[in-house]
Amino acid sequence: MKIIDGVNLNAIPTQKFKDIGISIRFQNELMDETAAARSLLALMLCDRCKVYDTKEKMTKKQDELYGAVLGTQTLGYGKSHVIEFRCKVIHPSYVTNEDSYLKNVFSFLKEIIFHPLLNEEVFEESKKVLISKSKRMIDDPSQLVISEGLKAAGTNTPLGISSLGELKHIEKLCLQDVQNAYTSMLNEDCIQVLVCGDVLEKEIFSYVKNFPFKERSQKFASYYVVSNDDEKQKKYMYKNISQSYLMMVWFTNISLLDTKYYALRLANAVLGQYSSSLLFQEVREKRSLCYTIYSNIISYDGVLGVTTGIEKEHIDEVIELIREQIDVICQGDFSDELLEISRKMIINSIKSGRDNMNTLMAQEYQNILLNREWDTKIMIEHISKVTKEDVCEVMQLCKEKMVFVLTKEDSDEKDC
Repeated sequence: MKIIDGVNLNAIPTQKFKDIGISIRFQNELMDETAAARSLLALMLCDRCKVYDTKEKMTKKQDELYGAVLGTQTLGYGKSHVIEFRCKVIHPSYVTNEDSYLKNVFSFLKEIIFHPLLNEEVFEESKKVLISKSKRMIDDPSQLVISEGLKAAGTNTPLGISSLGELKHIEKLCLQDVQNAYTSMLNEDCIQVLVCGDVLEKEIFSYVKNFPFKERSQKFASYYVVSNDDEKQKKYMYKNISQSYLMMVWFTNISLLDTKYYALRLANAVLGQYSSSLLFQEVREKRSLCYTIYSNIISYDGVLGVTTGIEKEHIDEVIELIREQIDVICQGDFSDELLEISRKMIINSIKSGRDNMNTLMAQEYQNILLNREWDTKIMIEHISKVTKEDVCEVMQLCKEKMVFVLTKEDSDEKDC
């Protein structure tokens, strides 16, 4: 339902939950120059606002709304950067002021979005929090190898840009940068309001139409198929850690809207998504070379990644074993039983998403970005139709791009 140009509302009516979920998403282009400022802005916006100008007042207001839970985050969707406001509230039927409860909730959100407290005090506090979060990610080798591996593989593409923002950019931010990001967000971003629960769309519309949004005409791309001119590479990063970590990246050459996408999902499941997968069985169970190993698809960029933690002396062996499992799928040398187990696991995962409010909103937002109206039934139908030949074909399309190793430096090695 259109509120004004560039601002839309989608209700997901269901009686499965006692709560109501609200997600307001601001979409713009993912750029290295602005990601950090938008991430800091997201933190500041949910911290306090002009009416509720202390943390105590914010907490008290949420208590008055029967324990409303408010949070913000930044997300990357391929070429897009999204600031999400997420709020979970109890259903009005459980409160005494039932008739005005949701109206009060949206009035609270209106104050937060349109009357933020973007001053030096909130800026400095939020900046410290964001820097601390960034440093924690850098200090966690399992996260660091993924972020650095994708950045190295995605040179000069959105894949190489962190939606959180680089630490070096965060540290250089000033208040004016965040204020500029806020002005841009409010006036330029495509805005989507998602509400999930036992609600009436017309009622929600009556609340959201009072938000003083301005019309906007610009649209932002999200999904794409990543490509660059870089040759296949192997890179090392050295850090004082006890265990080595490995990230391997393949460009799939398949977009989210490609007819082959669900074959790719099944290929990923066969490769390394579940404990039944080739990687888990061959690398972990049979040879005990790692504690955990998994593969995943970064759908909006068209990327397949494999991640594991291993002992340094096993790095080369594990890399070759991973390549061997990719080749096994390309050649179709895996059992029909593994194919069907993997298919069943994906279908069960899709079905379980029906009982999760955040998953329902994420699926609806994906439909919006992809300009389609799919439900879980359609997704299950697509998975059910994938053949073994389809799985082999999509894996053959995947091109290895990056081997990224995070390990401890030996005395005869140099940092690179």
